[in-house]
Amino acid sequence: MRKCFAILCMLLFGVTAFAQTTKVRGVVTDAESGEPVPFAGIFFKDTSIGVTADIDGRYNLETRDISSVGTLVCQLLGYDTVEAEVKPGAFNEVNFRLKLTENQLPGAFVKADNRRIKRLLANIDAHRDRNDPDRHPSYRCKVYNKMELDITRPREVLTNKRFVRDFGFVFDYMDTSVVSGVSYLPAMISESLVERRHTSDPLADDETVLANRVSGINPDANLLSQFTGTMHMKVNFYRPFINSFNVEFPSPIQTGGLLFYNYFIIDSLQMDGRKTYLVRYHPKNGISTPALDGEMHIDAEDFALRSIKAKMVHGGNVNWVRDMVYETEYQRMPDSTWFYRQDKFYADFSISLGDSSKVMSMIGTRQMNYSDIDFSAQEAIAAADGKVKVHPEATYRDEAYWAGVRPYELTDKERAIYKMVDQIQDVPIYKSVYDVIYTLINGYWDRGPVGFGPYMQLFSVNNLEGTRVRLGVHTSKNLSTDFRWTGFLAYGFGDRQLKGGLSYERIFSHEPQRKLTVDAFYDVYQLGRGLSNMTAGNILSSVWGQASKLSPMSNVSVYYTHEFSMNFNLDASVALKRHFGNIFVPMVGWDGTVVPSVAANELFLQARFSREETVNRGFFTKTYVHSDYPIWYLSLRGSVPGLREGDIGYIKPQLEMEWKFRIPPVGMSQVHLNTGTIVGQVPWMFLQMYPGNATNMLDKSAFSCMEFFEFASDSWATLMWYHSFNGFFLGKIPLLRHLQLREELSAKVAYGTLRDKNNGTAPEYGALMRFPEQMHPLDGVPYVELGAGVSNIMRLFRVDFIWRVTHREVQGPDGGMIPARRLFTVNLGMEFRF
Repeated sequence: MRKCFAILCMLLFGVTAFAQTTKVRGVVTDAESGEPVPFAGIFFKDTSIGVTADIDGRYNLETRDISSVGTLVCQLLGYDTVEAEVKPGAFNEVNFRLKLTENQLPGAFVKADNRRIKRLLANIDAHRDRNDPDRHPSYRCKVYNKMELDITRPREVLTNKRFVRDFGFVFDYMDTSVVSGVSYLPAMISESLVERRHTSDPLADDETVLANRVSGINPDANLLSQFTGTMHMKVNFYRPFINSFNVEFPSPIQTGGLLFYNYFIIDSLQMDGRKTYLVRYHPKNGISTPALDGEMHIDAEDFALRSIKAKMVHGGNVNWVRDMVYETEYQRMPDSTWFYRQDKFYADFSISLGDSSKVMSMIGTRQMNYSDIDFSAQEAIAAADGKVKVHPEATYRDEAYWAGVRPYELTDKERAIYKMVDQIQDVPIYKSVYDVIYTLINGYWDRGPVGFGPYMQLFSVNNLEGTRVRLGVHTSKNLSTDFRWTGFLAYGFGDRQLKGGLSYERIFSHEPQRKLTVDAFYDVYQLGRGLSNMTAGNILSSVWGQASKLSPMSNVSVYYTHEFSMNFNLDASVALKRHFGNIFVPMVGWDGTVVPSVAANELFLQARFSREETVNRGFFTKTYVHSDYPIWYLSLRGSVPGLREGDIGYIKPQLEMEWKFRIPPVGMSQVHLNTGTIVGQVPWMFLQMYPGNATNMLDKSAFSCMEFFEFASDSWATLMWYHSFNGFFLGKIPLLRHLQLREELSAKVAYGTLRDKNNGTAPEYGALMRFPEQMHPLDGVPYVELGAGVSNIMRLFRVDFIWRVTHREVQGPDGGMIPARRLFTVNLGMEFRF
């Protein structure tokens, strides 16, 4: 697996190295006691390139300037200055042992006094509006962005003789991390040049990717361009919290910074002829939330950030990241405001968060350089939706173009490694490993123009079909990226019925997406279930609990989706549906007559509204990733009666809202609202059946203590709320802190009413069909369930305990009240979160 992981990273992408970068790291200690010496100044002699040691005496430096970095100086008041020679253009580890000066200063009484740092932070806050680059009325700039992915410790881990034989040449490109000091093998590089535009009133951002290239990716099939820009990676320390991978770090210059950090004013310097304060900050004791440690330079006149370096503190309940470092530089503009100059980011991703030479990890780095800054640009940003546009020629720029736009010249070795990708892809083992990983991610095993799968649905078990086997096939992107055929056949050995389906997808435009889907199938489905794949008909759900009320359904539909902008999408469809009854899902009239089927001739229209949303665009699918704002769905569904035997007519307007919002430092909440009504008389399977969960797998879109078909309404409103405290409380308990567990809360509420003409509990109401056994209306009494749990168990698993608060008694077959079947349940889930 280690070899597969490494080969995947090398083969999906190209590689690069920084042979001309000078890197130095080390620790400063007292020569007599051996104790670390914090806040010592380390700099290259006769330059302004330097840093101060952190609270543990550790430091690291990195620079492309190799002309004047031969001597490294370490000095601190009260100690003798020490110099050390370093090798330019290479990695150096230099540890300083400082000796007290012979002419020691007399002792002094030191009293803690933070009034000065309070004044400094207050002045930073008072000047925030002027100094924050994103609060400029408007600006336009160009940003060169370079991202890399590296594999650590390849020589120690990849000792297989075949690997060394096939890929040994890649070790010529190894380097050493200045942050962790471990060796790494570059595995991916991407370069992009974007033009960013910003307005403050209204608040809007967008950008155009002018040029982009990713090592090892064919320009004709490069879907990564949207993520090699800068909008979704920019770091702004003037905001209260810095977000990375959905982890919130308190900014050292936020208004409440003293709640999280201790500050030390180390020195006052002259930088560019202006007085500048050098300030170190360190998390307070007892902080259980993620925090940063580092230093910053503050302009003494404008109280603006000149630069800041921030490193993630270990033990802050962050998964999969061993180290994370931010470095941002600002520049003073001619109008005396401040703007970004350079932004660097470093992250070390690992399965093991400890130091182990036997565990491979991935290092991700990013550097952005700003140029051509124009504050006079007043053009309006179209749709104000934060859209990332990609220039048609972005992936086809030649080397001459790149040489003209880079802020610094690449070395011969860096340029040569782009060509190394072709050599890697010619190795036979590459294709085998790539196929395995691609199948695991994609679900289909693609062989040339066709693919087979999904592998998770090849086998399942349910009470209607018994043992079920299913085989699907689709045309792959190797045949076409503009259309796709998908088909499947399934057979249940219990009901002895063959099912199948065929669909055709036609892509008229990838961005913005314009897509037509024609679909026809006959299969069994669980009505009234949630959206989680863990509770659908697959191998996992067969182990953890089976769908118990499946019913056959046929469907022929035409579905069209039209993306008007990143924040407005419209879907429309026409569908001919027919539901069939069985012993588990009876369809019976009041006279005892079995109704064989019910049909609907549906028309559907849905508008989706969002703002500043991250979208992942595949060849045939578009996945919505995240937005900091609520996402609204307004839909209208209806059926036209009188066209087919057994069809019905109704109108169903519906409004939904989903919102994930952060509440730092106490975690993140997730809310989903749904309300609607049904106009017309319909049989029970077309009512709003609140989603239940018959398994022990967590499904956030379903009610955990509710059975399938337990409640139905024709006017309804539901609320589902989840909140993760991210270890805010458990992280303060010494015996539990190292486990990095996270607290989870949930609340789910359903409210609904049912008109008499749709109430199938008794014949006097006049409903079209009697309700299945145990189906009831809510009768205007809200259904409530509450949950509490623990997540981040072994960094992957969670356990939720859910209690049914209301409707604890339901009407039994004889008309009397009996306890509900599930008053309490335990749900198991698996989540990948940082």
